[in-house]
Amino acid sequence: MPTTADFGKVFALLKERRLPWRMSRWLDRRKLEQARARADRRVRLTRPFVTGQEFPQFEVHMLLGHKHVGMTLWSIKSLLHYAARSYKVVLHDDGSLTEEDIALLEEHLLSVTIIRKTVADGLIRKHLEHRPNCLRYRFSKKEATDHRGTKYDEHIFALRLFDFNLLSSAEKVLVLDCDVLFFQRPREIVDWAQDPDLQGCLYGIEQYVPLRSARHQITGYRYKNPLPTAANAGLLCLDKRIFNLDAIEAWIGQNLDRAPKLATFEQHAYNHILRLAANGKALPDSYSFNFTDQAAVASHFAIKHLFFENLRRLESVLT
Repeated sequence: MPTTADFGKVFALLKERRLPWRMSRWLDRRKLEQARARADRRVRLTRPFVTGQEFPQFEVHMLLGHKHVGMTLWSIKSLLHYAARSYKVVLHDDGSLTEEDIALLEEHLLSVTIIRKTVADGLIRKHLEHRPNCLRYRFSKKEATDHRGTKYDEHIFALRLFDFNLLSSAEKVLVLDCDVLFFQRPREIVDWAQDPDLQGCLYGIEQYVPLRSARHQITGYRYKNPLPTAANAGLLCLDKRIFNLDAIEAWIGQNLDRAPKLATFEQHAYNHILRLAANGKALPDSYSFNFTDQAAVASHFAIKHLFFENLRRLESVLT
């Protein structure tokens, strides 16, 4: 019976022969699926973490579906381990979580809060009933896939904008994507979360461009010039005092024609209210985007195979 290592050797040999683009992409997807399956199995061997016992003014919010349960556990556990805190964790179902998924999440994240999408939909409709632009964006159909390559019938990332904030009573919220991993103590986030005198917002930026070979393999990274100033909503420490629904309603009304085709529409909305508040700043380079080294505090892996490759740095500390 061929092993995973055997398949890996076959993939490498086939790619060396410069396969047609479609075949090469199929092999990449297959390899990624195998890496995800291995990671989902391995995370079950890591220890459970207690949540919800410290700092009620602060919450961690994450959107996930059935496909992302394993990644969510790796991400949240890496945060809780290196922060050495039992933050309240709120997970938002995209509508695809199964009962088995929820049982697994509750087994590994003790006292976690999981908000099913059917429940959230009813609550959010009431919050937005007098804001037609917000309501339309949250519940209308869309034309584009999200930037995870997943096909949703609606603007699923609108949950990150509205649900994370309207269904939270905390003063501060960490908006976190499941493809973020922590490798050291996130001192800036820990201090911001627990100190009420530290106001304003913190956020990650997309500061690196991967360099690729002719075979599309990553060979290094280039620092962007000029450096971006916009926040990436996958790692955003939000002071909820800036969450201005009236401003969001007006901005969506001016840009609603872009919503069906722009997968990161909610990120643009976040950046709009950050600019209006003028009290946010980028996290240091040790909170990187795709790039990671031994100095990295956290990395946001939009390139998914990098996420799975870097799990080896966490297994020994999370088991």
